[in-house]
Amino acid sequence: MLLFRRHHQEVNLTVINFARLLFFGLFIFELLNYLHILEFNTQFTWLGLVITSAVAFILLEAIAYHYKKIKGRRLHWIFWLIIVVALSLDAFGDFFHLYGGFEWWDQFVHYSVSAIIFFTLFSVISFFWVDKFKFSLLMKAGRLKLALLLASATTMSLSALYEIEEYIEDLIFHTNRSGPGTDTANDLLFNFLGILTTVAFIYFYYLITHKREVIE
Repeated sequence: MLLFRRHHQEVNLTVINFARLLFFGLFIFELLNYLHILEFNTQFTWLGLVITSAVAFILLEAIAYHYKKIKGRRLHWIFWLIIVVALSLDAFGDFFHLYGGFEWWDQFVHYSVSAIIFFTLFSVISFFWVDKFKFSLLMKAGRLKLALLLASATTMSLSALYEIEEYIEDLIFHTNRSGPGTDTANDLLFNFLGILTTVAFIYFYYLITHKREVIE
């Protein structure tokens, strides 16, 4: 049993370090293009990609550090990989001009990335915060609903902040990240649908297993 656990931890660390390498490679590529050391073209702005990658990496490292400090084990490798996938979807869409080439790509990215962010936030809230509530009326199902509500609200808030960041970039650099008049509303709609889908998945999982932790 001890040998199996040690092997599992080694595999977990290997995948995490691989994801970190992908993180680092993507960030450096974006930064070099923003600094004009590389001259690859992008549909929107390299600055937006650099900011998104840096914030995501810093937050994930902070979460992983506190998780290990509290739980005594590393954050599951799945969180690292799904965040890398989310960043890559956005970066590839920019780099390969998929946003302009396919009308559905923007909707797909907003849907999938919001689902990933929500899933991560739900897990973090469940790990670190919700279990501190010991009120008699807030039983396991109540704590599940509270975690779902908080993760949903936070994900939608982050989605709104991302749209604001796009608009600010347009004001300063005269770009067109905000798109046509209905683009922002369409983005927020698919963000909401991504959240709603993940809420349904987690709640269905809970009804079957009676466990709030989807990744254990």
